[in-house]
Amino acid sequence: MNMHLLADLKKCFGLEKTSVEQTGRVLVVDGHDVIGYRVVDQLAYVDYPMIRVGVRDTDDFQVKRWEEKEYIIERVKFDWVDESTYDIALEDVKTVFVTTPMKPANWDVHFPKFLDACHRAKVKKIVKLSFFHAIQSKLENPRQCFGSQEYVTEPGYGIPTVPFIKKHALCDGDLILRKEFDATIIFATHLMSNVFRNGFERSGLMKDHEFYGASQGNKVNYVSPNDVADIVIHAFFDEMHTREAHNVLGPFSLTDKEVASLLSESLHTAITFVEKPLDFFGESTAALERIKASGMEENFPKGDFKRVMNRSPQSFREYLRDTDRMSPIELKVVGAFHPMKIDDLKVTKEEEVKEEIQVTDETDGIEVKTQDSTEKEVVGTTQMAQ
Repeated sequence: MNMHLLADLKKCFGLEKTSVEQTGRVLVVDGHDVIGYRVVDQLAYVDYPMIRVGVRDTDDFQVKRWEEKEYIIERVKFDWVDESTYDIALEDVKTVFVTTPMKPANWDVHFPKFLDACHRAKVKKIVKLSFFHAIQSKLENPRQCFGSQEYVTEPGYGIPTVPFIKKHALCDGDLILRKEFDATIIFATHLMSNVFRNGFERSGLMKDHEFYGASQGNKVNYVSPNDVADIVIHAFFDEMHTREAHNVLGPFSLTDKEVASLLSESLHTAITFVEKPLDFFGESTAALERIKASGMEENFPKGDFKRVMNRSPQSFREYLRDTDRMSPIELKVVGAFHPMKIDDLKVTKEEEVKEEIQVTDETDGIEVKTQDSTEKEVVGTTQMAQ
């Protein structure tokens, strides 16, 4: 282990100032998700001694990398549908990170019961991952706001009706109302890792070298899962704030054709973006594609990442290069395009002030460039109701 890098990570996350006794045992719900996996991986890398991972099937959790490095990670069964698993998973836990799955479809119904279990376990801090557009929920309980004429008529391209976003907004509201917890909500945009994670996109990439979407040429804000995981860990150990929210966004927006160009560059294979009709996707994905097609993400604020973490957010190119932090599901796709082993890839990390994509189409001779990433920075922190 590089001791200088380890020291830098501990300083970045605030570990030099925070005792293990204060943060206590950390429960990461759904630890094999792309964000949960990274949170566990970073905690293990900085030698945090009390890590517990909640998964639906403890025999199915891929921890080969951690076992090889002799990290001690406790695995427990956690199933949103089976509320009897909550108390056991939360025993002696002080800090919780919650990611919410696309399935089961009714996880939002169980979320208040999960918060009750956290109360019984005397959990001190909860960090929840949400979706950026769910921030339109009011500071009052959204369960009382949804359906009201005032809420329905608010601008936002019908976002309150998107099932995935609505569920996040409901659960965010539930957490905000529970004042016994030191709660932090992370509002992130579309994850860059979705190109490798979603089933239809993963199969399209591996089988046909195609990347699917319905963005209609509009720019989309993608955020690196590495950045999301890092700001989550920072929230674990941050003693300076309580009950706060962070907007975590990518450095600039891209068209999906530009994403395909970056995938081509990274995977050493020509990847084509294919525009699909909305009925090609499932209900939740189709709703998210409508948001992309609206064009509302073309000129986004910079968010809070640089202010909180004191570094710029990763570009899509940097995310694709940073294979050491990818989860097994991402590596499975990336590894299919690389003849060498993923562990053999050496990535030089450079701080990029300006990202330019210059990919020339051999047939049309078209040069594609992204917008300058040095746009005006806008602080987007949202203080929760006390």
